[in-house]
Amino acid sequence: MKSNIFLFLIILFSVSLKAENVRVRIYTDSNVKEANFGVSFGNYTIEDKQIKKNNKLRAVLQNGKVSLYIDDNLAFSKDTIKLISTDAKCFFQITPTGQKQRRYDNNLEITTTKDKKSLLFINDVEMENYIAGVVQSEAGGASDNVEFFKVQAICCRTYMQRNMNKHQKDGYNLCDQVNCQVYFSRANKEQVIEGSYKTAGEIIVDEMGKPIETLFHSNSGGQTVNAEAVWGKEVSYLKSIVDSFSIGQPNYVWEKDISEKEWLNYFKNKGIDVKDYNNKVELLNFSQEEGRKDKIFDISLVQIRKDFKLKSTFFSVVPWGSSVKLKGKGYGHGVGLSQEGAAKMCEEGYEYWQVIEHYYTGVKIKEKQVTF
Repeated sequence: MKSNIFLFLIILFSVSLKAENVRVRIYTDSNVKEANFGVSFGNYTIEDKQIKKNNKLRAVLQNGKVSLYIDDNLAFSKDTIKLISTDAKCFFQITPTGQKQRRYDNNLEITTTKDKKSLLFINDVEMENYIAGVVQSEAGGASDNVEFFKVQAICCRTYMQRNMNKHQKDGYNLCDQVNCQVYFSRANKEQVIEGSYKTAGEIIVDEMGKPIETLFHSNSGGQTVNAEAVWGKEVSYLKSIVDSFSIGQPNYVWEKDISEKEWLNYFKNKGIDVKDYNNKVELLNFSQEEGRKDKIFDISLVQIRKDFKLKSTFFSVVPWGSSVKLKGKGYGHGVGLSQEGAAKMCEEGYEYWQVIEHYYTGVKIKEKQVTF
């Protein structure tokens, strides 16, 4: 009963918000020539024709156009077809050939790629529905804590505001892949929906009032990293901080064994004299126990992480027979928000704004602007 009441309130809230949509390309990484789709909930039209839930819809790429079949009968062929929602709460399902079925809120536009060799799918979706979908896709399984999903929603919404025109030249705003934000479904998890809509419109801004780059990673290992250590550019709000909340979480520690010969040869090939006693001692006993470092000699830890496929740059080295053992902490680049640390903070009773201000230095949350 509580869940039903909450979902009803969400629907009312959605209706009251000024409708602002975002165009998101879905199935971006797929080369699709045919797709089945249909109504899951609510009322829809195509070309002013009422589409019912039991109608079987199929889009097929034919002669460079989109042919629409309704219940196996060809309805028409056009450059673009649009499945338009006519109710406050509507969602559809879609299954391109060879792909898993997904469900999305609001509207669907099917057109062709510029070379006319594949279908292109765009979800024309209300912004807050999109944010909830991203949160579920990115972090839906990480927690059941509403406060944590508030944090995730604000970070995702801030990213959206910064990158709204990323694919403008392609005819849409964002895509569904990691180079934008992962968006593989509508949200149906109650805590995700609640966390997203209770922060509707809120974004994180820097001291100049501009949306920040909401970088995040899995686990900091107990200390986050300055942005310049990873990308060579200082960012005022992406500063290294002590992060005790990440300690003891699932991705807090890791180990990797590498043969001593391979380890030393790597640095030899980088111009380090590994026969020098002091150099060899440093390479075999490198330590970050007293805090994070950026380099071993003049070699970036970011590059070392990439070359050895390590979970993080936060590691120490100890001799281990004919090998060296890398004892590491954390998972990811270490800049910005630690997802596991943020989840722990929320479990301990911190509010979402406290989590955000902990991981992003000197920022503030811009108040929501809701039009009724």
